[in-house]
Amino acid sequence: MWFALQALIVIGRSYDANNKQLRFACRKLVGKTFLVRIMNMSAAVSNNGSRFWLGYREVSDIDLCFFRSFGAGSYEQIVKRFALMRHLEKTGTYVINPVGALMKTRDKYTTITMLADAGFRVPETYITESAHWAYRKTRGFRRIVCKPLLGSLGFGVMKFEDADLAFNAYKALETLGLPIYVQEYLENPRRDIRVFVIDDRVIGAIHRVTVKGNWKANIALGNKPKPLKVPSELESLAIKATKTLGLVYSGVDILETRNGPVLLEVNGSPSWQGLKRASGVNVAELLVRHAVELVKH
Repeated sequence: MWFALQALIVIGRSYDANNKQLRFACRKLVGKTFLVRIMNMSAAVSNNGSRFWLGYREVSDIDLCFFRSFGAGSYEQIVKRFALMRHLEKTGTYVINPVGALMKTRDKYTTITMLADAGFRVPETYITESAHWAYRKTRGFRRIVCKPLLGSLGFGVMKFEDADLAFNAYKALETLGLPIYVQEYLENPRRDIRVFVIDDRVIGAIHRVTVKGNWKANIALGNKPKPLKVPSELESLAIKATKTLGLVYSGVDILETRNGPVLLEVNGSPSWQGLKRASGVNVAELLVRHAVELVKH
């Protein structure tokens, strides 16, 4: 054990392989480790200071927190969860990724605007709450990708061959009171690139190769990871994108197009199972080692 610390891993509802490996690495390198669903966290504020609980267990003296997910919930629940994590961060707990940075990456609209403002090449993107305006805009797209504004693992992402096919989806989203977030589909070699960054350093990368019947490259959807030696151009791009969003670690998704690399997304709580399977890199242990060093200093 390196240092007398206590660690907290904050997740949504699901306990996946990434969280399991992170918990194992924390117990090995930190010591006392709590894993909690964020909806089970509570806090108190008074003139005598701040206190935090996991159910009935007080955890006001946590040193290090890995913030992996805010979970699903109502607007008020999400606001409470982020506010509580910001509160924990302000009281001196080292939260990774930082709460403000993670908020930016969980909102695809904010992420894409920050990346575009920083000079990265991104897909043409449109957001609205009107099905008719989405239809008018995407009539000019050769193919259309419609994504949930808050989402991960490729779930709920739809591709349409033309705007008339997409219109019914737009109307359904409008009826549900949900924003319509669309991008122009970019032709690609049936794969994309996921680059993993920790502390301004690329620790590994993979090609995510689509299997027959898939057009989305997410590993969670059954696609195949293949190890990749990252070209220096893409290494610099991934590190710069991570810094642009204020992240300590990230998974950067890049699409190879005929006009050069295009930045698709930057993930602030990425899954690393594809990289682990393809190259054996122990992302969880590297991440915990780096976090412990940050806390010690």
